[in-house]
Amino acid sequence: MSRYSKSHDDNLTFVIIVLVGGVAWQHWAQLVRIAYIAVGVTAVMLLLVTAIRFARRRQTKLLSVDTMTGLEFEQYAAGLLKQNGFHKVRLTERYDFGVDIIADKDGVCWGIQVKRHTGLVKANAVRQVVTGLRVYGCDQAMVITNSTFSVTAKKLAHANDCILVDRSGLRRLVRQR
Repeated sequence: MSRYSKSHDDNLTFVIIVLVGGVAWQHWAQLVRIAYIAVGVTAVMLLLVTAIRFARRRQTKLLSVDTMTGLEFEQYAAGLLKQNGFHKVRLTERYDFGVDIIADKDGVCWGIQVKRHTGLVKANAVRQVVTGLRVYGCDQAMVITNSTFSVTAKKLAHANDCILVDRSGLRRLVRQR
């Protein structure tokens, strides 16, 4: 049989409640500050979790381009261009002389090379689109990729007034639609 009776346990509980209540009464201002801090930390944590989920969802959308075929990526890029103010957006034939998409914006005819790539996109992509501009009567060149560009590609593009849209630029196009 137990040494303590039920009433003894009830008395002990009552004493603890009174002591905690007394301490809380004495330190009310500090408890309120602690409560504000706890609410603030909880709110910040919820915002962080929401931001991380949103970023992952956006990145998942961009990751899907990594599994597309070249033609699917061309069609995807054409759709993004339409949604970002380009008109008369059309894909070229299979043997395209370096220009995959032709599109107009603000009176400028763009010749666009699209590269779905896993590594660095090299200068050859820039060479192809710049060379193909005259074949299609285009005024300006652009290369769009799901990857990044080599230093040589960037230098060649700069020298030929060619716009480069890498993965981060593609992400901005997706956000703007």
